[in-house]
Amino acid sequence: MAFEWLNRFHRETEKDPRYAERTLAAYRLGMKAKGSIVGVRIETAPGCCALAAGLDPGRVHDPATAPRLPLEGCPRGRRCTCVYRPVMSYAGTEER
Repeated sequence: MAFEWLNRFHRETEKDPRYAERTLAAYRLGMKAKGSIVGVRIETAPGCCALAAGLDPGRVHDPATAPRLPLEGCPRGRRCTCVYRPVMSYAGTEER
């Protein structure tokens, strides 16, 4: 994958305490501006905590109500490897 380095960076970097609020706010703004974002999903990594492993990987969340990362009780805390990914819609088709 061409952007594998970016995926690694997002997963390995300690999350800012405001990671969830800032990231989800940006996605909400994109949706409000009538962009291609239709929601967000939580992308887990191999070896993630049991809480994250229990999430539905295909579920599309509204950024206003999406679970906050790191998940409450995640043993990795701000070193959580889960990330938000936008779900895009192009010409009426969702890309996941």
